[in-house]
Amino acid sequence: MITVNKLPVRTFNRLNMNETTLDYEPGDYMTYDLTGSGRIDLDRAGDVRVGITLGDNDRATVIMNCAHTGTLNVKTCIELGRSSHLTLIQVDGSPKSGRLINSVDGNADDGAGLHLIQLFPARGDVYSDCLMELRGKESSFKADIAYLGIRDQRLDLNYVVNHRGRKTESSIAADGVLKDNAFKLFKGTIDFKTGASGAKGSENEKVLLMGEDIVNQSIPLILCTEEDVEGSHGAAIGSIDDDTLLYLESRGMDEEEAKKLITFGIFLRLLGFVEDEALKTHVTGMIGEAI
Repeated sequence: MITVNKLPVRTFNRLNMNETTLDYEPGDYMTYDLTGSGRIDLDRAGDVRVGITLGDNDRATVIMNCAHTGTLNVKTCIELGRSSHLTLIQVDGSPKSGRLINSVDGNADDGAGLHLIQLFPARGDVYSDCLMELRGKESSFKADIAYLGIRDQRLDLNYVVNHRGRKTESSIAADGVLKDNAFKLFKGTIDFKTGASGAKGSENEKVLLMGEDIVNQSIPLILCTEEDVEGSHGAAIGSIDDDTLLYLESRGMDEEEAKKLITFGIFLRLLGFVEDEALKTHVTGMIGEAI
C-alpha cells in the first residue's frame, strides 16, 4: 500500500480528503535523466523515475506520453538553475484499463520557471500529485490541467506550491468535464511562507457536469505566514448554461454536438503548446472516442 496526494495540512479529516491510499507496492525504478529538451514514451506498467536538471539560463521542453497498460508509477524530479525555464507536458494516453500514479517535485532558483501542462483525456484512473518549491527570488510556477472523466473513472489531483522566495508567482488552472458516474477530487494549495514578501498566487478550477451520479470534490486552499502577498482562489461548477446552449443551437448544433464542442475546446487550448503533431492527433482521437 502507498499513500499519495497528501494535503500539507490535515484540514478535512471528517471528509476523508487529506490523502489517498492505493493498493500498490513500488518495485525497482527505471530511470531517465534529462538536461535539455526531449520526449519520453512510457508504454508499459512499472515504476519510473525521471530526473530533469536545467543549468542557469537554459530553456527546454519535455514531453511525457504515458501509453501503458496496468499501473504506471512515475516520479519526476526537477531542478531549475537561475533564470532557466522548463515546459513539461504530460499526457495520459493509456488504454481504459490503465492506472496512472504521477508525481512531480520541483525546485526553482532565482528567476527560474516551470510551466506544467497535463492532459487527462478520459482513459484509466489518474492519481496526480505535484509539489513545487519556489525558493529563488522571482521564480515562478504555472500549471494548466485539462481532464475528462467518464464511465466510473476516478481522477484524484493534488497540487501544492510553496512560495519561499521574494516576488515569486504561481498560477494553477484546471478545466474539466465529468459525466457517466465519474469521480473527481481536486486539491490546490498555495502556501506563502515567511520571507516570501511580494509573492502572488492564484488557483482556479472550472468543472462542467454532463450527467447524473457524478462525484465532484474541490478543495482550494491558501495558507499564509507572510503579510505582503496576494492570493486568490475560486471554483466554477455547473452544467452548460441555457444562453450558451441556445447560441450553439442557433448555429445548427444539437445539444450533444454542443457538449462535444465545449469538451474539445478545453483540450485544444492546451494542445496548442504541443508541437508534436502525431501526439496532438492521438489526444484528439482519444477525446473523440470518449465523447
